[in-house]
Parts: sequence; C-alpha cells; structure tokens
Amino acid sequence: MNLYIPNILNTNLTFFLPEIFLATGILTFVVHASVIVSSKIDSYPLVIRSFNKLSILILILVLLLIFNRIDVVCLTYQSTFIFDFLSSNIKEILIISSIFCLFISEDSVLINRINNFEYFALLLSGILGLMFLVSSYDLLSFYLAIEMQSLCFYVLAASKKDSSFSIEAGLKYFILGSLSSVFLLLGMSILYGSSGTTSFENLNLLFSTTLVEQKDSNFLINDAMNNALICISIAFFFKIGAAPFHMWLPDVYEGAPTSISLFFAVVPKLVLFSAFLRIFQGTLSIFSDIFLYVFTFCCIFSVLIGSFVALRQKKIKRLLAYSSISHVGYLLLSLSSNSIEGTQFLFFYIFIYMITSFGLWSLVLSLNNTGKSKTILDLGVLSTKNQLLGFSAMISLFSLAGIPPLSGFFAKIEIFINALNSSIFLACFFAILSSVVSAFYYIRLVKIIYFEKSPLYFSSPVINYSCSILLTACTFALLFLFINPCFLLLLAQKLALSLYIF
Repeated sequence: MNLYIPNILNTNLTFFLPEIFLATGILTFVVHASVIVSSKIDSYPLVIRSFNKLSILILILVLLLIFNRIDVVCLTYQSTFIFDFLSSNIKEILIISSIFCLFISEDSVLINRINNFEYFALLLSGILGLMFLVSSYDLLSFYLAIEMQSLCFYVLAASKKDSSFSIEAGLKYFILGSLSSVFLLLGMSILYGSSGTTSFENLNLLFSTTLVEQKDSNFLINDAMNNALICISIAFFFKIGAAPFHMWLPDVYEGAPTSISLFFAVVPKLVLFSAFLRIFQGTLSIFSDIFLYVFTFCCIFSVLIGSFVALRQKKIKRLLAYSSISHVGYLLLSLSSNSIEGTQFLFFYIFIYMITSFGLWSLVLSLNNTGKSKTILDLGVLSTKNQLLGFSAMISLFSLAGIPPLSGFFAKIEIFINALNSSIFLACFFAILSSVVSAFYYIRLVKIIYFEKSPLYFSSPVINYSCSILLTACTFALLFLFINPCFLLLLAQKLALSLYIF
C-alpha cells in the first residue's frame, strides 16, 4: 500500500466522493419525495416500494465509488479525517449490510404502515453519519459524526407513530443516548484539557514520546487521563449495548419497527468498534492497563446478564436483544487482550455474528409478516409449515450457541484461546460458563421449532423472495466458513494491522 500524507492545507475532495454523493442523494431524494407524495394531481400516491428501491440504488452507487478508491493512506482536512484500508473496507461492509437490510425489510415496512419518505431519508442520513465516524481522526469530527448517526437512530426507533411502544422506545433511546453523549463529551474535554490537542495524530505522537517517560512520575496527568478514558469507555459501552449500560437495548429492540431493529442489531456494531478501536488501541494504547480493567468488568457483566436474563424472555425480539448483549461481552473479552490477535478475532467474530444475525432476523421478518408473531411459542409453526425455514433457523441458532461444525463455534473458540493466552482467566471463565447457559435457550428455541405444537391462531408463514435468498446464503455461509474461513481471517488480520500504521 502506498503512503501519502497531504500537507495541512490540502482539502482534497476526491477522498470524500462517496460521502458527497450520498449527501447529495439524500437531499435530492427529500426534494423528489416531497413533490411526489404531496401531488394532488396524482392523488397523493403511496410510493414506499419505489423509495425503498431508490434508496438501494443510491447505496449501490456509493458502494461503487468506495470500490474505486485511491489505494493510499491519507490524512486530510487538517488531519481531521483518515482514509486507509480500515475505513474503506468498513465502509464497504457497512453499505453492503445496509443494502441487505433494505432488501429484506421492504414488506415489513409496508405491514407496519410506515408510510413516510422520511424513514428512508433518516436511514440514509444515519449511514452517512456512520461513514464519517469510521473515517474520523479527530475528537471534534468523531463527536459530530457519532451525534449525527445517533439523532437519526432516535427518530427511527420511534418511527411507528401509531404505537405507544415505539414512541416509548424512541424516548428511552434518546434520553439514555443523550446521557452517553454527555460522558463522551466530558471525557473528550478532559482529554483535550490534559493534552492541548484534539487530533488523534498529535495525541499518538504525544503519548508515544513525552508521556512514556513521565507516565510514572506525573500523577496529575495520569489521574486526568484515567478519568477521561473511563468516561469515553462508558459512552462506548452505551453505544454498543454492553452491560451494565444496556438498559435501552431490549426496549428499543422490542418497541422499534422490526426493520429498524434489524438495522440496529446488524449494522452499527462493526462501525462503532472500528471507530473506538482507533482511540483505544491506535491512539491511547499506552493506557492499556485501565482499559483491561474496564473492559474485563463490562465483559463479565455482559455475558452474565445477557445469558441469564435471556432465560426468562418470552418475546422473540427481547430474547435477541439479550443475546446481542452476551455477544458484545465476547467481543469485549477479545478487546481486553489489547493485541493484534485479539483485534483480528474481534473483527472475525463480528463478521460471523452479522451473517448469523441476518439469518435470524430474516426469520423474524418472515414471521412478522403474518402480523401475529410476538412470542417464542410462535416458532412452533416452522417444523410443520415450512421445514426449510425451520432448518435454516436451527443452523443460525446453533451457530450463535457455538456448536460445531458451524462458523460460530470457530469464532468463539478463537476468542477463548486468545483470552487464555493473554492471561485473562477470570473473564474467560465467566464467558465460557455463560456460553453454556446461553446454549440452553438457543437449544430451547430449536426444541420449540421441532417439537412444540403451533398456535391455533397462527397462519402458515410465507417467507418472501428477498428473505429466502438472504436466509439461504447465510445458511450456506455458516457451514462453508467453518471449513474454509481463510478469507475472513485474512480480512480481519489486515483490518487489525491497519490500526497500527500511524
């Protein structure tokens, strides 16, 4: 890879072409939609399907612009943004996963009667915020990008206007998300007050030279930096839904429309981990000791709460929410090692989790299309009504449980081995124990699918064309990646190594 760092006055827009095109597309989309839906001549047409396909087209064109990137490592706009292998590839995965979400959720949007074009405009704006976030290389751009995507997600969580649960979910998400933003801004303020700079590049140079020699002698700086890092870590745990900062996650998953719950469950985690990894391992790696304690603490809480509380859940989306909390705990276990291998397996685990989540949420969307799916007992229809759907659901659940020969087992075992090699024995013990507990409720779902009687009121689930394609692809991928995971392992290794270029 070529290395190119422009001077301080360089404001090359070439690197921002995908973001510029997406922002222009959003503005054009809003103007076009405003004219169409308010047209009295056309009798105020309902064009939700057209808007969904138009959003997918915009994202496909953005993806082509990202693929056509210049193969360099570049800092631009006074070192405010960085364009490298990590940011480019994370953007590609972000756009592809967003296209899949829109592709399979079209029928769900219609069933939930989300009859407004603002839904798609906000979704595209949230994706734009995530793209800026993964390229941020300054505290100011980092905060603005994370607030941009958060504001869009707050409104999307409450987009089902005729549901009090959706509005309640949006309010809870907004209040607790605002609290996490307070912690993030407080931590950044302390960090700026202690160092005098907001640039990741300058912070990296400062902490790799001056502070290395003064780390043990300058107690005031150490205390201030520890407080700043704890505040930033708390904001990070809020955003990814790690315990004990997970209070918003189950309510948002349950109250938000299923299409938005799908997006929250699959898309933002990879971007959030990538963005915060620049801070934790790329810029402030000298303070790895405080990270070890904080990450280990939240890892233990996440795996315990996510596993044991999920045992009592009856609703499908709340069960998946607590399952997400437990898997975040495994990711934090890998992050606690503060090593290249740990970061590699973290990325690999996220990739496998995204594939599995697409399979499970395709199932949830298919059941939701009947209009009656609320509890896990509704899964009893799959064994008799749609055997292929039941088999695909079983594969996804076994992969989440970590049962061989599925890729979920390989990803989980690699994280445990890396944690043991890094001497994180206590957190690894609780993670393995919780993995056994979580396997119980995953297997219970398989038991319901194959051995429980279907509810009398429940009609036969008919999986739509888009969900069937994605569910089939995810099922084969989970089997294939256990046999040959080399591609994802190499990609995860390159992403991990790219954090240490500067």
